[in-house]
Formats: sequence, C-alpha cells, structure tokens
Amino acid sequence: MVAIKVSSKFKSHATRAILSIVLFVAVYLLLFAVAIGVGCLCGYLALQLIILKFSFITAAIGIGLLAVGFFILYFMIKFVFTRNTSNYSHLTEIDIKDEHELHQMIQELVNEVGTRFPKRIFISPEVNASVFYDSNFWSMFLPIRKNLHIGLGLVNTMTVSELKGIVAHEFGHFSQKSMKVGSFVYNVNKVIHNILYDNESYNDALNSWAKSSNYFVIVIWIATYFNQFVQFILKLVYKVVNVNYLGLSREMEFHADAIAAHIVGSKPMITSMLRIDLSSKAHNTVMSYYDEHFEQAIVTENIFPQQLFALNFIAETNKIAIQNNLPNVTEEHSERFNKSKLVIKNQWDSHPSMNDRIAAFKNLDIPQKKPDYRPANVLFKNIDATQQKISQKIFALVPYTEKTTTKDLKPFSSDLEEKYLKAKYPDVFNSYYDNYNVTPFDLQASHNYQVLPEEVLFSAEITELVYGVNSQLNDSNILKSIAENPHDLKTFDYDGQKYKVSEAASVADKIIAETKKYKDALAQNDLDIYHSFLKKSEQKNLENQYKTYYENYFTADQMWESQIGAYSDMVNHFAFAYQTTPFDQINTKMKTFYFTEKGFKNALANMLNDPFFEDAITETIEKDCLHYLNNDFLYFSNNVYIDTEINSKNSAVEHYYYLLQHNYFLKKKQLLEFKAALFN
Repeated sequence: MVAIKVSSKFKSHATRAILSIVLFVAVYLLLFAVAIGVGCLCGYLALQLIILKFSFITAAIGIGLLAVGFFILYFMIKFVFTRNTSNYSHLTEIDIKDEHELHQMIQELVNEVGTRFPKRIFISPEVNASVFYDSNFWSMFLPIRKNLHIGLGLVNTMTVSELKGIVAHEFGHFSQKSMKVGSFVYNVNKVIHNILYDNESYNDALNSWAKSSNYFVIVIWIATYFNQFVQFILKLVYKVVNVNYLGLSREMEFHADAIAAHIVGSKPMITSMLRIDLSSKAHNTVMSYYDEHFEQAIVTENIFPQQLFALNFIAETNKIAIQNNLPNVTEEHSERFNKSKLVIKNQWDSHPSMNDRIAAFKNLDIPQKKPDYRPANVLFKNIDATQQKISQKIFALVPYTEKTTTKDLKPFSSDLEEKYLKAKYPDVFNSYYDNYNVTPFDLQASHNYQVLPEEVLFSAEITELVYGVNSQLNDSNILKSIAENPHDLKTFDYDGQKYKVSEAASVADKIIAETKKYKDALAQNDLDIYHSFLKKSEQKNLENQYKTYYENYFTADQMWESQIGAYSDMVNHFAFAYQTTPFDQINTKMKTFYFTEKGFKNALANMLNDPFFEDAITETIEKDCLHYLNNDFLYFSNNVYIDTEINSKNSAVEHYYYLLQHNYFLKKKQLLEFKAALFN
C-alpha cells in the first residue's frame, strides 16, 4: 500500500480549514442566539403592549412584532427545509462486473492506495475524471462511499499507464481524510449560500405578510435590517472558510499527484497532463462541428474516432510528434506560444497550475512502473458499443427539427482538413504571420530597409520574438486590470521578482516600454519583408498586383479599427435585455438602443453593397442581413420581449462581426499566398 508522508504545508492548510469551520459554527451559533434574543424581545414587547392596553391597534402591532420574531428565527434556520437533489443525467452508470480489465485495474489501484472500491462508476463523453459523492448533513459525520466518474473523451486519448495514473490520482482523494473537511465546507457553503442568496420564497412570504396590513410594515423594517446584518457577517465568514479550504484543496491535489506518481511513475503523469488540453481541444472541435451542422441535422454514431483523428491532426499541423498513435506533447511545445513572465498566485484557485504540478512530478522523479503504452480503450470489453451508446445520448438531447443524417469518420476528416486548409497561411513563412498582424505603413514613403533572404526574414528567432511580444502585451493588460481592480490580490511575481499589487501599473508601464524595442524590430522586419518581396515582384513584372494586395490588406485593417465600434455598441447597448430590468427602464433603454441601431444598420447596409466584402458574403449572410435591414423591429412590446425579432437582430450583428473579421483574414491570406508564390 502506498504511504505518502503528509507535508507540513498540507497539515498547516488542513488546520486552517478546520479552524475556519469552527469559526463559522461559533459565529453562526452567536448569530442564532442573537436571533433568539430578538425573537424573545419581540414576543415580550408584543405581550406587554397588549397587556398595557388591549385594542385593535395594539393587537395588530403585537401580532406584527410576533411575526418579526418568527421571520428572523426562520431566516436563520430556513436552510434546514431546503432539499438538494444531485443531477446525474449527463452521466451513464456502468456495471463494472461486465468490464473485466477495467474492474481489475480499479481493484489493483484500490489495493495499492488502500481505499474502498467506488460505490458507483459512471462514464460520460468528457475529457475528465473525478470523484464525487452525495454530500448531506450526515456525510459530515458518517463514512460516505465515493463514486468514480471517467470520461470516455479522456480514455480515448490516453495510454493504459496514463489513465491508470489519472484514476490513481482520484483514488488518492478517496484515501484523504481531509476530504471530510470538504464535506463540512460543502455544507457550510450551502448554509451560507441559502442565507445570502436563496431568499426569493422567504421575501415573497415577508412581503405578503406585510402587505396584509399597514400595521405590519414593521415586520419588513426590523426583519430586513436584521437579516442584512446577518448576511454582512456571513459574507466575511464565507471568505475565510473558502480561502482556507481552497488552500487545502491545492495541497490535496499535490498529495493525490504524489500517490499517483508512486503507483505509475512520474513520466505518465507528466505526459498525460501535457496532452489533456489538446485532448479537450480535439473534443471541442468535434462538438463544434456538429453544432455548426445543426440546421442540416447531421449526427454521427460515434464521436470518439473523430476526436482521436482531430487530436492527431491538430498535433501534426503543429509539428507535434505522434507516438503510440497519440501526440507526444512536450513542455517546449506547450510553452512555445506562452512566453509570459507573470505569475499570479490566486487564493481562489482550487487546483495548482499545470507548471507547478509538473515541477512537483519532476521533483519526485519516480521511475515509470510497468509501462503499458496500449490505448486505454482496451480496458473496455466492447469500446465501440460503449462509445456509440454515449454518442447517441449526446445527440438525443439535441432538438433537431429535421430528420437526422449520419456522418462517419471519412467525411468528418475531409471537412476538417478542408477547413484547416482554408484557415491556414502558407507554411513558407514559418508561422510568422499566424499570431501576428502587420501594422500598416505608408507604401509610397521611402523607408530604411534591407533586401534580405527569406531564411533571415522568417527565421525561428523572429517568430519567437512575435510570441514574446504577444505574451508581454498580454501580461501588461492583465496588470492594468489588476491595478484598476485588485480584488483580494496582495502580490504577484514578474520575471522572477515579487511585487506588491500597488506596483502593478508601474510594472505594466515598464513592460510596455521594454516591448517597444521588440515591436520596433518587428516593424523594421516588416519593412524589410515588403521591399525584399517588392524586388521579387518587379523581376516578374507583378509589382502593381503586389502593391494592390498590400493596399487591400491595410484597408481591411483600417476598416476593422473604424467599424468594430458599431458591433460593440450594439452588444453593449442591448445588454440590459439579458438582465433583470424594470419595465420603465427597459422602455427608456430601448430608445437609446434604437438610436444606436440606426448607425449600425447604415454600416451593415454599406458593407453588403461594398465590393470589397463580396468574397466574405455568403448566401445565408445576405439573406439574414436583408431580412433584418428590411424590418423595423420593436424587440419589446406590451411588457414582453419579442424573441423572433431579437434573434434576427442577433444574427445580423454576428454576421457583421464575421464579415469584418473574415474579410480581414481573406485579404491577409490573399497577400500571403501571392508573396508565397514569389519565393525562390
């Protein structure tokens, strides 16, 4: 049985979490005692008032005071009467006895970890695995058997060793006595959440009682102010409880990781962790494909072969090696696009960062045990039938209006490859333009430039410079946001140095200043590229076409900058419709929106009639936009939103955004393809 020594940090967080729960209990009991005192005082005053002089008025006020006492006490204990039901509709339970190899693996892990066999085992289409249980009042005191959830999207993209390590991690949670603290925190949060937010029926009852007589207004006044006092105190306690528990939760993840590493070794844990984001991206690619084909009612019998194809296709297009029919994602690749030097330790994170977890696995450096590179799908007796069952469950929930048509792997893979080719830029530029847009410059002006060979203009170093600039700009934007709204952050690290949150703005300015020289280097490189390829185009008498493509690209860039504001205004000025807004305010805001819409309709109409956009306008886009432009919609009438009109408006707004974005992409791609044809 694996025995992992609990670190002093783990013990410290566990102690804090337990003390915070004790704090909640003490505060709640104190508040409850105050509520009882207020209730008794209200009862005493009501009795004395009636004894002093019995009349209709004193009786009414006395009843009102008694009601105050009742409502205050009920407010403190109403969580007892709420019922919580867990929804497992997205999960499918399996009989583990029918899955011999999976059962055997789980039993071995149970023995090695030293825990109990899961109560129930569920599968889903997700790229995930988890442990969960029905937490209620008694689960805080009695041993509760946990359930295991395994996502087939995860199984489909892991080796046996990797899946075994992931499940071992979950069983590491099974064995943690500190999970009992989680049960306490869960129930504490339910109590606090009920008191803070689940008050609709309570407020209805309070208002209904108060409206029955003017003498009962005192009910609302006293009860409301007392309840607000209780909520203020509990919000402070909620923060203390959860901050301390989330600190423990992160340590529990490290502890479960250590258990898993001792069972399968450090390597499978690292490789699975590095691949899981790509597995999720592949799964989302498949699901997005069928979302896009909703109107055609296209489905598939089995999404998982398509997920595996998408996984390896994405890997190959990103130059990631395939081993054992799975991408071998390295740290170098995962960090290639992220050159961030900013590290923010968020006290509200329940899990450590991937980098911290990988560093911990490396520090353990446990050799791999009994490597099994077979696909994890072999653990299921009839994986195809199981995958089809889960796939059918996904599509059964979709409200198709037409008869469904089934697509298998071949047309899906063809469509994915075609979509990729349409969206990609020529390979000859070494990904220079993939995440970088040229800042427009004056094509007629004289520039300082050098005519350089392609291997210099599009070197690995210059592409890395693009990723570095993008990451630095992102870091500066994050720090500006922190400076404006620091929340509960106190410190952050940048480039290995710790700073106070009060220094966020100055560090952001420093980053922008440092970035300028790199942006200037990229701008100079763009001038060198322009003139180097201008020489090539002149040699082939294509310089006029070459300049036209550049002009079109820069025009599309200027249009994006000048016209994207109309899209933002439409979205922002209609946001009130998706919030709880009083009727009188809706009518006022609608008048403002109608004015915004006038300008937007003009911009959209001009776009549809502009030959510059004709390559991006499809038949569907034109039809939807003309329908919207040819109607004067109200969106709100007789105190009711008109969904059909709102949907028509939303489609036109999204089409407008797409046309701006896609036209920019097309003009950029046309330029790059022309330049690629000029290569030696």
